[in-house]
Amino acid sequence: MDDINKVNTNLSRNLVALYAFEVVSQHGNFTSAGEALGLTQSSVSQRIKGLEADLGVVLFKREHRGVSLTNEGLRLLNVVSPAMRQMGYAVGSLIERKSKPRVRISADFAFSTFWLLPRLGYLREEIGEEIEIQILASTVPPGLDDTDCDIQIHVAPKNRIKPDEVLLLEEVVAAVCSPQLLEKIGPIRSATELLKVQLLSLSKPATAEWQTWQGWFDSLGVTGERKRNYISFNNYDMVTQAALSGDGVALGWIGLIDDLLSKGSLVTVTEDLVSSDAGYVMSRSHTNLGPGPELVFAWIAEQVLATSLK
Repeated sequence: MDDINKVNTNLSRNLVALYAFEVVSQHGNFTSAGEALGLTQSSVSQRIKGLEADLGVVLFKREHRGVSLTNEGLRLLNVVSPAMRQMGYAVGSLIERKSKPRVRISADFAFSTFWLLPRLGYLREEIGEEIEIQILASTVPPGLDDTDCDIQIHVAPKNRIKPDEVLLLEEVVAAVCSPQLLEKIGPIRSATELLKVQLLSLSKPATAEWQTWQGWFDSLGVTGERKRNYISFNNYDMVTQAALSGDGVALGWIGLIDDLLSKGSLVTVTEDLVSSDAGYVMSRSHTNLGPGPELVFAWIAEQVLATSLK
């Protein structure tokens, strides 16, 4: 512990000098580095001398027209430069977020495509154009330590919902296809008959919680072997487009594909609706202190509530 404290103390004392060291390395002389830092040539020189004294090594060879790195200086630069660049990006990003209000939403492809995007215009009108909305679609939620997303909307078990999270949609799934395909293969009298037809599948990462065809069949007590291999896709938009094109039967999440069902673009193949212990859960990070995340979070929750009351 004492060694760690000593390293931290040395790093804290020399952090400004390390930045000056990198700038001098870029410019090759103290005068130009001082102009870039807003310091005098002598002030920069003193900071480098202090850093060299603390480290016990010479970092620069003083030459007539400037300075050049020693071997020790080059080794230090290879470590310091990437770290300074990353810190610069991070600080710059935070400053930009403060000056340009932003709300970053992480949601899976299905929710992004079929729920968020159709309502994005209404959301913009509600919260104002000055707040930038970013939607990051992914098949899996960010890691628990990822605080760069202000709002997360992903399928998760309902029994793990925290007090500050909101259950947006319970997972209710039906078998759906285009009316043209149903006319061709139908009528389908039971879910068991779906084992004979072409099924469209959404590839499921190990950490994903959503329903699969196998889980859907198991919930209905359907046993037996499929007669055809799945046609699989890695995002739900592609699954839905394939179903609309008549390429097979897909699982349809009620609450997401309602518009396609009401328009008749997709139809349910059987009357079976399978519910699970999962659903779309919305959570938010509290690292962004601006009003945007709270406004968007509340707006989405209100929209879902209004839809459920209709």
